Amino acid sequence: MSKQIAKEPEFQISLFLGRAYYSYLGMLGRLLKARGLDKHLKPGVGNILFALFREDDRTATEIGAALGLARSTMARLVDKVRQLGLVTTRPDPEDGRAVRISLTKEARSLMPDCFELANHIESTICRDFSPEERESFADLLLRATSNITDELKILDENKFSTTP
Repeated sequence: MSKQIAKEPEFQISLFLGRAYYSYLGMLGRLLKARGLDKHLKPGVGNILFALFREDDRTATEIGAALGLARSTMARLVDKVRQLGLVTTRPDPEDGRAVRISLTKEARSLMPDCFELANHIESTICRDFSPEERESFADLLLRATSNITDELKILDENKFSTTP
């Protein structure tokens, strides 16, 4: 199998990305449990929490746009963090169709732990990276994510058709 991968390098990145994602989830889950945070936090809620740590009381649309997330993904995330008791939601007084999201007192109390954990994870992932490699890695991940997001838009526009 490694010979096949070596002959077809275009498949390596998608395989490595999947393996990195599942390794990351495993590490995150174990770190949350080891730090006693698994009762409050679950993998997948970090993006919305950190967006609200930067600026609280935002609309779901604003957060989704900042994170590059589809409306349906945002709706699921908002439900998840609301069920965990980390955010409250209310209609936007200026636009009744929009939903405003705010951190709860509990979520604010977890902010230092979240930043400490995020720093630990980043240090672990980039342990043997030079500062330049770390910056390049972040840039490449952002660009890859942007490419995937663009492809998702195309697929949605074509109603999941795989033909051009």
